[in-house]
Formats: sequence, C-alpha cells, structure tokens
Amino acid sequence: MKEKLAAYAYLYLQRIKLADDNEKYLFLISFIASTYAISMQLFLLFFHLIIGDTILFFIYLCGFLIDLSLFWLVCKRRYPLFGILLSFVVIVETLLSSVCIGTDNFIIVYLFVALLMQIIIPYASIRIRALVVAALWGSMMALVYISNYMVPIKDIGEANTILAFFNIHLAFFGTVIQLTIGNAIWDMIMKFNLEKLEESESEANTDPLTGLLNRRYADTFFNKLRTGQLEQIWCVAMVDIDDFKRLNDTYGHRVGDGVLQFISDFFMSNLRSSDLVFRWGGEEFLILLKDASVALAFRVLDKLRGKLESEMIQTHDRTITVTVTIGVCPLDIQNVDKSIESSDRLMYEGKGLGKNMVVM
Repeated sequence: MKEKLAAYAYLYLQRIKLADDNEKYLFLISFIASTYAISMQLFLLFFHLIIGDTILFFIYLCGFLIDLSLFWLVCKRRYPLFGILLSFVVIVETLLSSVCIGTDNFIIVYLFVALLMQIIIPYASIRIRALVVAALWGSMMALVYISNYMVPIKDIGEANTILAFFNIHLAFFGTVIQLTIGNAIWDMIMKFNLEKLEESESEANTDPLTGLLNRRYADTFFNKLRTGQLEQIWCVAMVDIDDFKRLNDTYGHRVGDGVLQFISDFFMSNLRSSDLVFRWGGEEFLILLKDASVALAFRVLDKLRGKLESEMIQTHDRTITVTVTIGVCPLDIQNVDKSIESSDRLMYEGKGLGKNMVVM
C-alpha cells in the first residue's frame, strides 16, 4: 500500500510539472498538512454539533470550508497564502474556543502544532514565517489572560474531558507526522528520481523503432570488454536484410519499419538471453554470440537464417517474406573495430555470392 501511494503521488507530481525537487517536497508536505487540518476540523465540527454548541459549530464550519480551499491554494502553488491562511484559522478558532468553553481542555496545543509548521514547512520566506510565529506567540499570551481573567460562556461538562483527550492526540500525531513525513517525502522523491534516471539511460541505450540496443550502448559494452569487466569469448556477426531498399520502394516505409520490428523480435526470441543484438544502422544488425566458436556461431546463425526465410511477415495489410545475409567471425576484444569490419566484409562477400547465406 505504501509503495502504491508513493507511486501515485509521484505520477501526480509529474503531471503538474513542478519546477524541482524542493517544490515537489513543498507541494507534498503542504498537501498532507492541509489534509490533516481538514480531518481535524471535521471532527471538531461534528463534536460541537453533537454537544449542541451552536456558536462553535458555525465557527468550525467556517474553518472547515476555509481549510477545504487550502487544497486549491496548494494545487495553484500559492504556498504563502496557504500557510498564512491555515495559521490564521488556527489562531482564530483557538481564541474563540477558549472564550466560549475555556482553556482547560489543552486547546493551546493547536497553537503549538501551528508553530511547529512554521519551522518544518518552508511555505514562505523566513520573514513571513517569523511574523506568523509572533502572532502565535501573542495568541498564547492571550490564552493566559483568557484563562485567568475570563469566565467561559458555556460549560460543556464531561464533553470537555473528551475534547481534552482529542486535543492531546491531535498534538501528538500532528507533531509526529510533521517530524517524520519530511524524510519520508525526500526518500520517495530520491527513489523515483533514481528510477527516472535509470529509465532515461535505458531509453538512451535503445533504438526507438525496434527496442534493440544501439551503438551508444555498444561503445559502453566494448569498453567493458577491453577492461576485462566481462567474459572475453565472443563471436560477432553483421546481418543485413536482403533487397531492403527495393522492399521500401515497393511497399513503403511503414511496411519497411514493420519488417525491421519483426526481425528484431525474431532475433530476440530465437537467440539466447546471453547473446546481444544491436540495431547497427538502416537495415543492418550486429549480433554478439557469447562463449561460441566460429563453427558453432555459423551453425546457430545459419539455422536462424533458414527459419527466418520461411516466416510469413504480416505488417500493414501486407504479407511478405525476407532473407538476410550474415558475416561472422571471432571478436578480438583488443581490436573490436577491426572485427566488426571483418564481419561486415564477410557479409558483403555473401551478398556477392547470391545473398541469403552465412559466411565465415
């Protein structure tokens, strides 16, 4: 559940296109703060409705409606107004509640939770939050005066005990959430940023039409071979689709693209998972066969060639057959370019000998 919520939150962030990670953090923590405030308002609204306190019911009803607008302010990224308005609602409700029903129900904790918000949520400049802190401090002083010099308008009896328990829990969970949610949000942002980076790197290393590896990844792979980071025994094969230009001229590029996609899937389905297939350019593919001698590579590729020859390719309302010519040789990991040139030369020898063959 936690993973799904995190994924949903990050997808939502991507849709609204926030500027950077700091704004993503601010958006999420503001959204959570407004959600928590609304849920607390809802409880207090029904609490005062049940005990028949009409004045406070309407006060918390107004507060609830104002807090609902906080969602809109957060979505519009008007964070300073969101923070100031939320703090203002807390101050007004705290003072009016203390006048109506007294202060012995721990109502002062509302102000402490709002004070903590000024420290944790960077919704505005330090100057603005300092002014809000000053207003909260003044409100606390006002509560001292109300507690000592004013008689509550109404005595709610045993309901005051219930309210005190609620206020303690509000303060406890409000504090815990604010102290822990920040790190959780940053962890989520970092995790999804890493996944996005890996996805981008994967896209950069693959051909968009066929999904095969491209030359960029080949450079990285061959460098790992040269430095001894990977297994050393490979055969390299250059594959070219026979008469592909004529196919494009006859049926159009859409059919040609369909053929390229079919052959790419065919190679990936019929070779081992340890073998590699690259889109080398145009109608050419480069295949690396792992732990294979030239004789074994020849047999594997010739079998592949024969199987492809018998395939009926259906694409864009056309049914066609194609053949390929392949040149294969051992891969010299210290002279990769020369090995690729050799496989390319062997492939062109096959073209001159009549196409649809493997040459080694």
